[in-house]
Amino acid sequence: MAQPPIHHNPPRPTATMLPSTKTALLTLTTLLLGSTTSQTIYTGDTLQGYPIISSLDITDVPSNTISRFWLSPAEGQGGLPYFLPIFVARGSEESAHSGKRLSLSASIHGDELNPVAVVQKIFARLNETGRFPGNSSGRQHDEVSAGGFNGTIIGLPTQNPQGNLLNQRNFFTSSSNGFFTNLNRVFPGVTIEEGGGLPDAYAAAIWNDVWGNTTNVDVAVDFHTLSTGSLGPLWCYADYRLDGVQRLAELLEADMIKIDPGEPGSIETTWVEAGVPAITVEIGPGNIWNATLINRTVDYAFRLMEDLQMFGDSSGQVVPDLSETYIVTNFSGTAVSYSGWAEVDVGVLEDVEEGQVIGRVYNSWGDKLEDLSAAVSGRVLDVLVDPAVEAGTGVVTIGYNATASD
Repeated sequence: MAQPPIHHNPPRPTATMLPSTKTALLTLTTLLLGSTTSQTIYTGDTLQGYPIISSLDITDVPSNTISRFWLSPAEGQGGLPYFLPIFVARGSEESAHSGKRLSLSASIHGDELNPVAVVQKIFARLNETGRFPGNSSGRQHDEVSAGGFNGTIIGLPTQNPQGNLLNQRNFFTSSSNGFFTNLNRVFPGVTIEEGGGLPDAYAAAIWNDVWGNTTNVDVAVDFHTLSTGSLGPLWCYADYRLDGVQRLAELLEADMIKIDPGEPGSIETTWVEAGVPAITVEIGPGNIWNATLINRTVDYAFRLMEDLQMFGDSSGQVVPDLSETYIVTNFSGTAVSYSGWAEVDVGVLEDVEEGQVIGRVYNSWGDKLEDLSAAVSGRVLDVLVDPAVEAGTGVVTIGYNATASD
């Protein structure tokens, strides 16, 4: 498979069949462990005025209300606990069973900041609709009598606040002088009792104690960005082999959709292996807030809610506008052969032809070391904007359809 986007390492696999064995095991585990999350368990403590819980069950949180909780998925060195903020927007009493259960998770990587704003704004907008009369700050509009809200949404505005604090993509553990772990490669996690390390247990707490080992969730969207130093559009990974995933991807009205078999240990693939439709949404560059892409993604969330019939007055199935969406099956990465300074000529979403010169590399004297050429014809997904490069660094990713006639 061609080199993946700049921010993904190792590459996503090229398998063509769903891992049915893993799906069966996860399903069995759900049946065996689902009863462990039989109620929302409150620790009795609060943080910033909101209750701390050790497990979540959406069926017993307040109905017609947007609730806020904290959950501690693990403790770091010296017993210092980490805390995750959790929104739960629950509709009518019966909607926990009659409506869809949607998970919206963000910032599993600490430099992915657009997703934080996306989840925050989704719940602020939900509150403003007046569909949750249990929230005194919500505006009481006629929409309440028009149907209220049918379903439940779990929102995690950041899954890696430690990474946000450190301005670091990965999760830090301090033993043996320190290690960094990509949390999006260890799901569904392993508890300490089962032999897992701290990052594994951290992931297991999110999977089991927030999402209830799938019992709290029917549909999932995990929000990401590129790594810091790269520019990109609004796009997504989607494993079309599972029913419902294509619909999730198309409703995004993305600049690009990558039909993709998934990455073991990622949140998206763990959901898919458990039979839950899910996609990874990539919201532009890391470490900044891009208002345009944030607002487009918030709009997507509300199209998705409408399509899932979560609004009591939903008018029917949403028809997404795919006129500007470029759908690909493969990525081709252009990497530098020399350390030096890279100059890139092409921009995000620009169409390129095979063999086209798209940049060059200079040494410290300004002498050209090499030209960089596109290996395929396609559309630019992302470009590296940090000019200081080392040999082997990817600077441009091109999306293309390997089955296209051209």
